[in-house]
Amino acid sequence: MTALIAPLLLTGAASASGPGENHATGNNFLANSVLTYEVFEASIEHVDLEGCPVDFDADANFCRMTLASDLAHVFVFSYDGAQPLLAVKSYELTDGFLPF
Repeated sequence: MTALIAPLLLTGAASASGPGENHATGNNFLANSVLTYEVFEASIEHVDLEGCPVDFDADANFCRMTLASDLAHVFVFSYDGAQPLLAVKSYELTDGFLPF
């Protein structure tokens, strides 16, 4: 049993900041992974947003939002191809909540 658990402990969260980490500021880009809107739509409870944060082109992207861990998480998807997830931008709920 210990032999099975040890590899899991070694793959835990890294202490350095990097892709895929969740911060209340900035964008979090996925590295070497693709989450399509089709998979997101079917598996993650969310609300549709009429717009996206200003750092994303409204003609090329669309956004959805979830609430978790006292944060609002805005998922930014591309209209192109399989509609891949491009970024996740998180907001503290006390930040004036969704300033865009």
